[in-house]
Amino acid sequence: MPLDTLPVELRLHIYEYLPELRVNRHETVAPHTPLTPGICRASTWLRRETLPIYARNAHFGIQADNNAYPKGDRVQIWLNTLNDSVKHVQSFQLSRYWVTNGPPTRGQGHVGFYIFFERRSEDRWKVSGGTYPLVYDPRARRGESVLRLLRVLHQTVLVEGLELRGEAPQLRREDVERVAAAMDLIASRPFASNAFADQSEEGRDAWSKALEDLESDLYALWPKWSGAQAS
Repeated sequence: MPLDTLPVELRLHIYEYLPELRVNRHETVAPHTPLTPGICRASTWLRRETLPIYARNAHFGIQADNNAYPKGDRVQIWLNTLNDSVKHVQSFQLSRYWVTNGPPTRGQGHVGFYIFFERRSEDRWKVSGGTYPLVYDPRARRGESVLRLLRVLHQTVLVEGLELRGEAPQLRREDVERVAAAMDLIASRPFASNAFADQSEEGRDAWSKALEDLESDLYALWPKWSGAQAS
């Protein structure tokens, strides 16, 4: 019996058994790799029925550097591919290298950071993050910068964003775009490794001022919060 002759409810149940649509599948958005399973590209009606399932069941990992994708911005390509189905996404991670003068290689000490969003229940999301390859990289205050970013994201995206969208808050395209923009801001503002090594009062004041300026610039990405600082 042809698939398209079955009731929609039965087809949706069948899709859940396909390996490429299984729950907790890890998908890496990478060059030269299809962004969606074959069944999502087989026909218009199959794409319409299976893309939301794919978006809901997969955990997406995206390297968010602007130059990481040979055909354009990797985050935007992913968002364009999912289109309206981005609202079904339950889990995604954006990773970013700090700006360097050469290709980011671990052997040269070039490190990065990540932000991870996960829907933990029908009405609750969680955001976490860190640095790599070190869990908390103290060099150039990288770890502290990421912690400041997490504070801003918790207030803007979670508390004043997702959690105010009803009983089952859905992810929106602009949420992901602003998270990526905030990561670009962090990555392009590396603090010199010895700039705040001075433990004098002047040195501590300089570092505190740098963090405050960074936080203000992060909030400015959300118009409602422009000029604000975390409490």
